[in-house]
Amino acid sequence: MAVYTALSRPEIEQLLNQYDIGGLVDFQEISSGIENTNYFVTTSLLGRKAKRWVLTLFENLKQRDLPYFCDLTRHLEQDGFDVPAPVLNRFGRSIFCLKDKAGVIVPCLLGASLNDPSAQACASVGAYLAGMHLSLRSFSQNRAVQRDIAWMKGQLDKLESKMDLSEFEVLRGYFIRYCDYQPHLLDCPQGTIHGDLFRDNILFDNGVISGVFDFYHACDATFMFDLAVVANDWAMEANGVYDKARLASLCEGYQSERPWTDKEKVMWPFCLELAALRFWLSRLVSCYLPGYQQTSLAGDTIKDPDEMKAILLGLAAWDDEVVII
Repeated sequence: MAVYTALSRPEIEQLLNQYDIGGLVDFQEISSGIENTNYFVTTSLLGRKAKRWVLTLFENLKQRDLPYFCDLTRHLEQDGFDVPAPVLNRFGRSIFCLKDKAGVIVPCLLGASLNDPSAQACASVGAYLAGMHLSLRSFSQNRAVQRDIAWMKGQLDKLESKMDLSEFEVLRGYFIRYCDYQPHLLDCPQGTIHGDLFRDNILFDNGVISGVFDFYHACDATFMFDLAVVANDWAMEANGVYDKARLASLCEGYQSERPWTDKEKVMWPFCLELAALRFWLSRLVSCYLPGYQQTSLAGDTIKDPDEMKAILLGLAAWDDEVVII
């Protein structure tokens, strides 16, 4: 949600001519986030109240990849979830092309993200995530994990000469562990996951979840990995230690909708580890390797890799309690 591609008022007005959502009233860059270019766009139809939208240009996704995400959010919307399904233009299409970038326009959801979530908020998020997992069992499309073992190995090869050697050896050690326990994760229930459900991707309004967005890491994977991504953000203290009350509430909320299997109970610590490892690696890539994120026109585009490293080191205390079966 950083800004990489600048848009002018005439360019946005010309784009809106393809839609039946009214004329442009105002627009504003969204500088938070790290992956795509986003603008708030306010439009008005004659005699109606002005409405706010989010215009997104995709910096690292191709147009051929986008129908999956559009259909995914439309599926959830039709199932009663508050997600930003793209609006169709006058040609019945949900995807446009502007400045050689694919993009969508989605409704702007109500509410605000939580900087300091309570245990009750964590319980709500857990239940909401489980509900989405259950809903998406009937979603017929598939998308493979993009940051798989092959991707991780390729990034490690590129990072080896860039990082401090001792830190790199820690990173490689966790990757080797993942290669060992990965087959056991595949024995856990699989399905469509969100993959990136950090605090800034969920909105609350009057204490109730009012929106979930940024589904562009969605794929077919282990359900518990999805919950682990949430846990490593929503239930984490600043020093890389879990808040036990928030972590318990998150897990209890999830299991109120979809109870864990025995295998999932065993693999839960490994899911937490994998979630931290995958995001540590992706953040290191953003820091050390050249890419489009270094060309941002506005906003902070790189998150601190050490946050995820601290989680991994904290999880080492779980080793004596967990046995791979």
